Amino acid sequence: MLRRYSFFFLLFFLSLSAQEKPLYEASFNPRSSGLFLPVNLDGKECKFLFDTGASFVVLDKSFRGLLGKSLSLKEAQARTGIEFASKHIITPNGKIELKMFQAIPLKLGNLQVANRFPYITADLQSLWPFSGEKFCGILGISFLHQFRWEIDFDKAKIKAYIGVEPYMDSYSARTPIFWSRGGIPQVSVNFQGKPIAFDIDTGDNSSGRIRKENLIFLQGQSQILSFQKQDIVTVSSLSVSREYRLRTLRFANVLYPKIVLQESGQNALGLGFLKRHNIVFDFPFNMLYLQHHKDYAKVIALDKSGLRVIVRNKKLIVFSMKSHKQAIIKGIKKGDEILSVKDVKDLDLYTMRELLRGNEGQELFLKIRRNSKVLDGYIRLGREAL
Repeated sequence: MLRRYSFFFLLFFLSLSAQEKPLYEASFNPRSSGLFLPVNLDGKECKFLFDTGASFVVLDKSFRGLLGKSLSLKEAQARTGIEFASKHIITPNGKIELKMFQAIPLKLGNLQVANRFPYITADLQSLWPFSGEKFCGILGISFLHQFRWEIDFDKAKIKAYIGVEPYMDSYSARTPIFWSRGGIPQVSVNFQGKPIAFDIDTGDNSSGRIRKENLIFLQGQSQILSFQKQDIVTVSSLSVSREYRLRTLRFANVLYPKIVLQESGQNALGLGFLKRHNIVFDFPFNMLYLQHHKDYAKVIALDKSGLRVIVRNKKLIVFSMKSHKQAIIKGIKKGDEILSVKDVKDLDLYTMRELLRGNEGQELFLKIRRNSKVLDGYIRLGREAL
């Protein structure tokens, strides 16, 4: 009798799984600098960044008026059941104090974002020029961990499921998810037979980050091909770090050649790496599934100009300039507005950055605006630094 009940229970369980429909489904812009989704906030729709590397939901500080009084460390611990060491986080630019508030109603489609975890406020508008997106919040893991997220980068679609059982559709590789002390999802990356914990950070648009001690280990294994200095953008300010091109990186028993990682105080795999696959974050069952794209092993090109371009008031602006290997820049200064490249107007930030990653020796003829005057600019792309 017990076996018969077990059999019928199994059939019922599989039937539930087969009929499961997504609780949330949306399209996103695959050319954007992050995975941005529309959230209803105070009766208005605005973009939130899907960020598995953020512990909590974050609102831009301009929405402070919608929130009540800030929570003390003791109050936040009582609400969440989590012991926080402090209300500070460490960034490359120093220590930042977190201001925590009781969650208010927010909706992602039909999903209610608010739960027992507090919201954080931060100056997100300072990131708009670098991301090319005006976003007003971040969906952190305190919300995301409740669901299974299926992200198809080929079709630019994302779906959320409650997950009545483990994911059972197609994949080419999978690896267990475990959790850091701060509640961030992590996976194991194989460094020459040595397993190293890496955060999963979809809020980082690069391939990822790596701690100095791991770089030293890889250097001793002759796994570092080259490095260069690079600007890093954080919620506190702009800083300078180094990025390294590795000979290979082994993840989920698959080798990836010439991946670029930035030196940091954390190990993390960023969105730039994850986008080589369609992915499933099965958070309820602690598993990451990967469906490799045909070009998953492609070596990603880097900037070959030395120009850093941002968006300000819907205009492409030269933020900074630095010398680059064999690159030639004429007639362009910091602060110039880029009007067109090779007679193509209305370029977005993604397209502009792609042009600056073109082939060595490629010539770009620009129209720029400086002090109301339209001038000519010229760039010849140099060698890739890495």
